[in-house]
Amino acid sequence: GWVRGSERVFGVNTMYRALRIGSGAVAAAGSAALAYRYVTTPAEERRGLFAMAPVYAQDFASFIEKARHSGPLPKAVSDCRYNTLMPQPAKPQFKLCVVEFNVPGAKNGGTDKGPDGHRVDSIPIANGVIKTGNQCEIVKYFDTKHDEFAKYIEKFDALIVRINPGQLSQGTLPGTQERFDKLMNEQLAKGKLVWSSPEVQTKMGAKDALVAINALSCGLPDTMAYYDGDELAKGFKKNAAFQPRVIKQNRGSAGEGIWLVWLEGKDYCKNYGDAMLDDNDKLKLMEMNDNHVEYHTVKEFIEFCVNGPTAKAGSWKSTFPGKYLEGGKEAGGQLVDQRLLPRISEGEVRMLMVGDVLQMIIHKKPEGGGLSAVGGNSAYTYYKPGDPHYADLEKKFVQEDIPQLMKALEIENDPLPILWTGDFIPMDGPEPGSTMYVVGEFNCSCVGISKFQAVCGGEKTLADVPDVDYYDACELTDLMGKKAIDMLKEANGL
Repeated sequence: GWVRGSERVFGVNTMYRALRIGSGAVAAAGSAALAYRYVTTPAEERRGLFAMAPVYAQDFASFIEKARHSGPLPKAVSDCRYNTLMPQPAKPQFKLCVVEFNVPGAKNGGTDKGPDGHRVDSIPIANGVIKTGNQCEIVKYFDTKHDEFAKYIEKFDALIVRINPGQLSQGTLPGTQERFDKLMNEQLAKGKLVWSSPEVQTKMGAKDALVAINALSCGLPDTMAYYDGDELAKGFKKNAAFQPRVIKQNRGSAGEGIWLVWLEGKDYCKNYGDAMLDDNDKLKLMEMNDNHVEYHTVKEFIEFCVNGPTAKAGSWKSTFPGKYLEGGKEAGGQLVDQRLLPRISEGEVRMLMVGDVLQMIIHKKPEGGGLSAVGGNSAYTYYKPGDPHYADLEKKFVQEDIPQLMKALEIENDPLPILWTGDFIPMDGPEPGSTMYVVGEFNCSCVGISKFQAVCGGEKTLADVPDVDYYDACELTDLMGKKAIDMLKEANGL
């Protein structure tokens, strides 16, 4: 085939080692890969290569020109396995970049990265864009080179920010997060797209988003937020006297600082507001990151939430330091208070979204007798969109809830995150035996792609991801690339 006839011209043996064919005929894939190599080779080098070979451009000139100008890569090319960044297309309609940040002094640049310093999912995300025929680079942000970064990104039409929450405050110059957010807002003001924008991350990603949607059918009406100790004491003592509660800190992503709260040795009041808890009333607490249980007084729990494990807070088993209100609202210090839904023991239902498109439904079932489906304590079951198990929830969320929640969160004029999740908890519906679902959390700040990120943090790279996981996860990153271009076209009136 074309591959064997062109080995000495294009080094196809070398290329084959880098690109493992996932499916389709070898000859077809080789021909397409050869053509792609041709159109991404500089003209001077191309002439020299073809002068030495019996394979001439006219033999497949029509195919090459189509591949060069029509945009999306041939399926046989895009179905190859790429463990490194693909060559950039010759004439992209749009230019994008994936923005990363390496924590100073941290191994690999952070636990979310491999030994090459990249998030393991960054290269597949960028390649998902390149497969559409558009340009996508991976660009590093350095807190010490802010101005150089600002200058470099001027050429891009959109930025896909892949920086974990809190990383820009780890070992960096004071005010780094604020400067970065300001720069992203400046890009938006210029008509560029940023996923996710600082505004969307603040209004959708913060836990008090659950308060903003508490009047919607996907929310819980008795959801409230606390930003200082006095608010916490007053609201919590009233709510926890009536029913079991869930207290959620704003920071963290693996269940740390999310507490299930029950009264211990005391009955709940019959009607909401009939009673207030006393400082010395006892509580049973379960932290969702590892399902461990603690027993404390109301006063100790409030002290831990506000000031951490001080002498007044008693002795705590939690490995995390409390102080959930530290810094105030502007710094993300907050606690959200919701009723505890007993059917959480059945697990959570995650809607994995790419913009406004549902990519997958994931049921997370707690294991080990706990109630937590986060922090590695759960068994996962995956469902494709349209699966009858969750057809009603899918239709309601995608078609009805998303426009309403965007308005409630005041982000209706912003692009939806390119990758985000909504986690739903089941509860009894109005009819006997019926089930309805309410949102327990949104996540739009650098959502990880689990089958890629499973190898991060050590010595493994993208090349170590098993083929079956690679191609499965690429369905998501390829959709991200396509959706990013669709959103850019819409934003530019194309």
